[in-house]
Amino acid sequence: MSHSIIHVLDENTANKIAAGEVVERPASIVKELAENSLDAGSRNIEIEIAEGGIPFIRVTDDGSGMSREDAKLSVLRHATSKIYEVDDLECISSLGFRGEALPSIAAVSKFSLTTRLHGEELGTYLEIQGGTMSDLREGAGQVGTTITIQDLFFNTPARRKFLKTPATEASQIHQVVTRLALSHPDVSFKLINNQKLVLHTPGTNKLRDTLTSLYGTQIAPDLIEIDYADTNISISGMIGKPTLLKGSRQWQTYIVNLRVINSRFIAKAIDNAYHSLLPKTGFPLAVLQITVPLDSVDVNVHPQKSDVKFRDEQQVFRAVYKAVTTTLINPQQPTQLASPIQPKFIERHPAQPVESLFAKHPEYKEPVPYQPYQRSNVIYEKPSVSFSAVREAVRKQDEEQKASWQAEAMPVLPASTEEPAESFELRVMGQIAECYLIAQGKDGLYIIDQHAAHERILYDKFGQATERIPFQQLLVPLFFEFSQVEIDVISEQAEVFQQLGFSLDVVGPNTVRLTEAPSDIPPAASEALLRQILTEIQGLHNPTAQDLRHACLQIASCKAAIKAGDTLSLEQMQALVNELCATTLPYTCPHGRPVIVRFSPQDMAKMFKRT
Repeated sequence: MSHSIIHVLDENTANKIAAGEVVERPASIVKELAENSLDAGSRNIEIEIAEGGIPFIRVTDDGSGMSREDAKLSVLRHATSKIYEVDDLECISSLGFRGEALPSIAAVSKFSLTTRLHGEELGTYLEIQGGTMSDLREGAGQVGTTITIQDLFFNTPARRKFLKTPATEASQIHQVVTRLALSHPDVSFKLINNQKLVLHTPGTNKLRDTLTSLYGTQIAPDLIEIDYADTNISISGMIGKPTLLKGSRQWQTYIVNLRVINSRFIAKAIDNAYHSLLPKTGFPLAVLQITVPLDSVDVNVHPQKSDVKFRDEQQVFRAVYKAVTTTLINPQQPTQLASPIQPKFIERHPAQPVESLFAKHPEYKEPVPYQPYQRSNVIYEKPSVSFSAVREAVRKQDEEQKASWQAEAMPVLPASTEEPAESFELRVMGQIAECYLIAQGKDGLYIIDQHAAHERILYDKFGQATERIPFQQLLVPLFFEFSQVEIDVISEQAEVFQQLGFSLDVVGPNTVRLTEAPSDIPPAASEALLRQILTEIQGLHNPTAQDLRHACLQIASCKAAIKAGDTLSLEQMQALVNELCATTLPYTCPHGRPVIVRFSPQDMAKMFKRT
């Protein structure tokens, strides 16, 4: 008698497997729930999280709500109100459609849902523990839906180990909400993190208002509106002037038929359009709302629906390139080649007030009024090192050596401390193109980048400072606006900024007050330096104090170092090489670029074909 070894998985196990695709991290949950709220016609969406969303997420909307029967069906796999038959997959206009999100989330968390239809006196409350329904009853609540997620991955601890720190997970949620807000400027989004309001968009249906609420009002003068239409495709949105750059694509959002997507070829089209206008590094701001016929794009190619497939990618590439290029050339006139495609907007319901629900949960308190960070203004009388003092010391040493300098052999440190140190002579012979120093050693010819060499020297000297870097107190404080992610870094690393000479106080949701700055930096240049420091560490997950210090010293040493184009005397060149030899890593600058290139006699023999 044979026994079947193939069997059908039970519903609970199948849901947990699906959760591996849909619920990657807390940000995935926020995305799925917020998209459901948008599909329900919400005009106000409030997201509350604690500790990066791992122990607590709540999403509240003022959408259409659900009946008792629909609420019960919504937590079953493949139960959806978005499509009815296979042909509907060809023309999907909603953000969700598979019916996998809610059952997948409920399978790996402690899940509760409260919902009420417009016109109904009572709503429905249901509760699910790890995929099993534990409560279903009538409940009170406002019109719309509230979903609470607690103890994410409590029953799958292996998945929980792969989560990052709470700060990193919160940052990912912030990015998700930011992109959803940019794709739906007609909806007001609120994000509350650890009882603090960190994001709030106005919902005025004006993209410029949404952008300034997210990235600060200082970007407003550098925004250019796009309005482009061609056969079967239209593009609207905002792009930034070439002066508005980030170190990553953080300020780029691509939206297709109201859905935020990832797309390498759209990114490439933007890069090509800006190619001749930008430096080698930096990415411009771009929020593009691309509208195409629903049957010309397939959104059913990725579990999280973040990647889509176009029927004609080249047409979209050309349209994006032409829209951006034309707008940059003539930012005042819209480019209209044909009747634009009108996006299929979802009917919105009247706006309802969204109240904070922390008070309804015993573990959370009502958010307290915002209190700016306070710090005493203590002036250190005896700083150990100054940016300008170091450079002056090098210059003074050069002058002293002019009188008594003799060409002495100097040892060159090996590239790695693991290699045996060899003692050999190195003598500077001259300068080429006012940029490179030529030196002779027993083992060959050395070429040294003078700027990179001085960068390494200054970086090591700055890094040896144990007390606060010398600073100046500003007669009139300066006020800057930063994004919420940057505000979080400034707040968390306030002590490090203080040691680096910056006294920064957060005095508003996106506003920082500067009262003290490093002595060597003109007050007018403080903002640019701060933004450059924050950009350097933007791509790091949970940057440490050491990361911040490294970024600041790296930038400061670059700005204070000898530049390419500076003419040096022979004595100054030798002094620079001597200083370089005394550093810990003379072969690379703080940015990792090479400082010294050596040509051995064998290398030169090959170049002259003497071998």
